[in-house]
Order: sequence, then C-alpha cells, then structure tokens
Amino acid sequence: MTDEEARGIAFALLADRIGEIRTGEWVITGARGHETAWSVSYQSRAFIESGRVSDALAGNGPVVVPKSGADPWLAWSGRPVEEQIAEHRLTLR
Repeated sequence: MTDEEARGIAFALLADRIGEIRTGEWVITGARGHETAWSVSYQSRAFIESGRVSDALAGNGPVVVPKSGADPWLAWSGRPVEEQIAEHRLTLR
C-alpha cells in the first residue's frame, strides 16, 4: 500500500463520518508509515492557511490505515499512535 492509497482510505473514512472533510474545511495533512499501518493526519484548512492556533483542531488523533487492507480506525490523540498500532497488531493482519 502506498502513501497515496492510505490517504485515500483515510479520506473516505473521515468523509463518511465528518462533514467538514467533505466540504474541504478539513484536509489530510500527512501520512506516516509504520511497520503494519499508516497513520494519516488531518487538520482544519483555516489553520493551514492562517497558522493561528485558534483555528487548529485539537484532540483529533490520526486515522490508522492497516497495510493489510483491514478496516481503518481513528486513534486517540492522548497516546502515541505507535503504541496503539502495537496493541492492534493482531487485528492489522
């Protein structure tokens, strides 16, 4: 699975759950590869354009996209995503 494919899967999950993704108010900002999954981050377009902290999303964990093709899921923001991926290792295959 490529970075681009992981971003597309994350976008589809978020668009299904969050209207701001569909309208372009929130955007995918990056994808980071891990051994068994990608973590895909997103942020408000207003923050990307203005840089003002008051425009930023807070408390939003990344979307985890398993490289195996298993269902993607939203990680918590309060714990390192690497730990969360390691805990889900068996379900990521």
